[in-house]
Amino acid sequence: MNEKSLTVLEQYELNIKGTYRSKGNYGCITDEGKYILQEYNHSDEKMKTMSVFYDFLEKNHFVTDSVVANKEGKYVTISEDGYAYILKKWFDAEDCSNNNKRQLLLAVENLAKFHKLTENTVGLFHEGEFHPGKNMREVFSRHSAEILRIKNYIKKRKNKNYFEMSLHNIIEEYYAQAIDAIRLLEQSAYMEIYEESIENKTINYGCYNYHNILFRNDQVIMINMLKLNYAPAVQDLYDFLRKVMEKNNWDIGLGSDLLEEYGKNRPVSVREFEVLKALLSYPEKFWKIINYYYNSNKAWYSEKNEDKLKQFRKQEKLRWKFIDNM
Repeated sequence: MNEKSLTVLEQYELNIKGTYRSKGNYGCITDEGKYILQEYNHSDEKMKTMSVFYDFLEKNHFVTDSVVANKEGKYVTISEDGYAYILKKWFDAEDCSNNNKRQLLLAVENLAKFHKLTENTVGLFHEGEFHPGKNMREVFSRHSAEILRIKNYIKKRKNKNYFEMSLHNIIEEYYAQAIDAIRLLEQSAYMEIYEESIENKTINYGCYNYHNILFRNDQVIMINMLKLNYAPAVQDLYDFLRKVMEKNNWDIGLGSDLLEEYGKNRPVSVREFEVLKALLSYPEKFWKIINYYYNSNKAWYSEKNEDKLKQFRKQEKLRWKFIDNM
């Protein structure tokens, strides 16, 4: 994004006092508060749907980076050089910290309230809707096939480096772990819950993590909501919990408190709990590490991959201890 993009702001009813750079975007200061200009690669129709949902959330006391319409009543604005932008509300707030327990508890409480509100949104949208979200059984099956493909690739490598030797020694273990997790997911009520979420238009945030949560004192602000879809609430809880636990060395006390706080605001059913355990049993972090390696330049050795694998291995006993104690 360059300074030419600022000409887009002329298409909005705003009295702009100043502009500034913000994480690759442009922010602007007005009498009404702050806004942020972001590039956007979807349709105006999708943003109309998003606008309805933003209004729905704000009427129910959630705080979001809701989108602003331009002078023509459209949400997507095209610049002189043909790029598309949206303008959203912005805030004087701090990023969520993965090491701040109070913030994490407030974030998971907010997620539970979000899920309680959006468990059934049939009839909410008169025009446009969200698409079905990812089916985790299919996702894990694809990931497992990739683990097997990388396993065979490593086996054929003649001059293995240290990282590849490490992988060669443990990849069979994690492939078996992946298959076991899929079996657990298949034995659970996951597909039943997934199909119910599509039928009831249960809205899944899709990326509820510390990157997309801001805090203004103790007030939670939800941002970057463009991955919304119809999927089980437990998938959001899994994504949030797994990432927090990885960053906190699978601290059992923290994980238990997060699950308890979520359950206070939206009880987790027995069916969902079994699904959550199955999802956490999948070696997702391992797949991410080796997938990054497999798709990178093999001529360049990355110590970062090695460090990530070592860190993952150190946490494994703690991960399973947490799952067993759930």
